Amino acid sequence: MDNRKNKIKELETKKASDIKARNKLLEELGAALFGRIGEGEPFSGDAAGVLTEYRGMQKDIADSEDIIKSLEEEVAKLKELEEAISIREEEKSRLDKELEEVNVGIGKILFEDPDYHDATGAARRQEENLLAKIEEQEKKLEELDKREGGVIKQLGKNVQITLSRTLLLKNRAALRQCYRDAGEKYMDAKPAEPPAGNNAEAVENALKLNEQLFSLNADLTGLKGERRKIMELFGAEGSPSRRIEGLERHISHVKGNFSALHLRLGSLAVENTGGEALSALLREEDKGLLEKAGLLKSQIAEGELDVQKINATISIDEEKAEIEKLNKAITSQKQKITFAEEAIAGLEKQIAGMEHKIEEHTAFIQENGGIREEHGSND
Repeated sequence: MDNRKNKIKELETKKASDIKARNKLLEELGAALFGRIGEGEPFSGDAAGVLTEYRGMQKDIADSEDIIKSLEEEVAKLKELEEAISIREEEKSRLDKELEEVNVGIGKILFEDPDYHDATGAARRQEENLLAKIEEQEKKLEELDKREGGVIKQLGKNVQITLSRTLLLKNRAALRQCYRDAGEKYMDAKPAEPPAGNNAEAVENALKLNEQLFSLNADLTGLKGERRKIMELFGAEGSPSRRIEGLERHISHVKGNFSALHLRLGSLAVENTGGEALSALLREEDKGLLEKAGLLKSQIAEGELDVQKINATISIDEEKAEIEKLNKAITSQKQKITFAEEAIAGLEKQIAGMEHKIEEHTAFIQENGGIREEHGSND
C-alpha cells in the first residue's frame, strides 16, 4: 500500500507540473489575444466580463501613473522654486548690504555738508557727541597701549583696553547707524534734484539698488506664493514621496493580477467557450500552442484517472481488511453464543431434576394420607 501511495504522490507532482505548464501556455495565449482585441470587439458572456475587468485594470494603472507623473512634476517644480527662492534671497541679502553701505555713504556726505541739519538738530548733535566719544576712546587706547607696569597693572590695563575697545566699537556702530538713518531718510524723501558731486552718484546708485530690490522682492513674493500653494496641497494630501510609493505598490499589485486574466481568456479560447468573437482572434501561429495545451490536458486527465484507479484498489483492500475484521468479530460472538447456550442447557437440566424431585415428594405425601394438621386448645 505504501508503494501505491508513493505512486500517487508522483502522479500528483506530475499533475501539478503539467497544470503549471499548461497555465503558462494559456497565459501566453491570453496575453496575445488581449493584444489583438480592438476597441469595439463584440464580446459576450464570460469573455466580455474578462475584457471589462482587463480594461478597468488598465485604466486604474494609467490613472495611477498620471497621478505619479503629476506628483513628480509638482515635486520638481517645488525643488525649482526652492532653488530660485534661495538664489534670490542670497541676491537680496547682497543687495541689502550694498544698499546699507550706500545709505551710510550718503549720510556721511550729508553730514559733511555744513548746511545739512534735521528739523531739531538732534542728528548733528548726536554725530558730534559720538565723534567726541570715539576720539576720547581712541586716545585712551593709545595711552593704555603705551602704559607699562607690573603683572597686576598689566592685568588692569588689559581689562581697561577691552572695555574701551568695546565702547569704541559700540560708538562707531552707533555713528554708522546715525549716517545710515540720515541716508535712508534722505532717500525716503525722494529728492527731485539730488546734490551734485559724490552724493549725486551715491543717490543714483541707491535708486538703482532700490529698484533692483523692489523687483527682487516682487519675484520672491510670487515664488513664495507658488511654493505655499504646493506645500498646502502636499500638507492636505500627505507626503508626495509616500503617496508615490503607495501608488507604485498599487500599480505593481494590479499588474500582478494580469496573469490571472490572461489565463482566464486563454482558457475560454482553448475550451471554445468565449464566443465567436474570441475564437475569431485565433491565428495559425497559435496552432502549436493549442496542441501543446491539449496534450497537457490529456496528460492531466490520464494522471487523474490513474490516481482514481490506485485509490480504488486501496479502497478495495481497506474494505477487504474491514470485512475480515468483522468476520473475526462475528466468529468471536458466535463462540460466545455457543458457550452461553451450553450454560443455559446445563441450568435447564438442573431445573428439570429439581422439578422431578418435587413431584416425587408430592406423590409420597398424597399416597400416605396427606399431612396431618395439629391444632392447639385455646380454652
